[in-house]
Amino acid sequence: MLIIDSREKEGSKLVKLVESKARSLNIQTEKKWIEIGDYVFDDVCFEAKSTTDFLGSVISKRLWTQIDNMDRHYKTNIVIIYGTIQEAIFNVKKYSKAKIQEPARSIMLNNKFLGAIGRITLDTDVKAFWVPTEEEASLIITAICKMKPIQRDVIRPEVFKRVTTDDLRLDVLTSIKGVSIKKAKLLIKEYGSVMEIGEQTEEELQYLDGVGQVLASRILNTLNSEKKVKI
Repeated sequence: MLIIDSREKEGSKLVKLVESKARSLNIQTEKKWIEIGDYVFDDVCFEAKSTTDFLGSVISKRLWTQIDNMDRHYKTNIVIIYGTIQEAIFNVKKYSKAKIQEPARSIMLNNKFLGAIGRITLDTDVKAFWVPTEEEASLIITAICKMKPIQRDVIRPEVFKRVTTDDLRLDVLTSIKGVSIKKAKLLIKEYGSVMEIGEQTEEELQYLDGVGQVLASRILNTLNSEKKVKI
């Protein structure tokens, strides 16, 4: 059964294409409220975004919270991006104000877009696909649903149950000496995810109230440590 988030826009071209292709492949579909992702099939979660939505979520840092949620609750996670980067840059510039002048602004947005895809690929277990149109996006979703699954133990989450990563992120951050609940909440509010915090510099972290050079260094050293854990 392919579950489609009931909050997807009525008349969405992608939803219509997915439903049509699912019928042709004898895949049953059902619309339900999904707290995490846009489409769920067994233990596979799909997040589908236009290039404009993708770039917007990178700028707002919402993307990394979504990826954290997906990774915690599903076995296989896939982000599908459809459209052109030119569309994304044009739309973001149209609806947002910035002091940066052209062509620097377009170059910055281009780098943010491509850099985010690189981060997903290198730093997470989420798989990313970038295709030209909704047509190809719907083909990927339904083709994966039709594939014969590998035999494995599957945890099937309640797709309509509300879950957040707030407690886990707080637990991770407050385990670092000197990071109180208050400071952890400030970090999460500012950067959204533990992964994003680890991407900052010491100087950037020190802009937050109560975070000095020593604590900033300790936070980054802890989050980016590659030392093996002794068991």
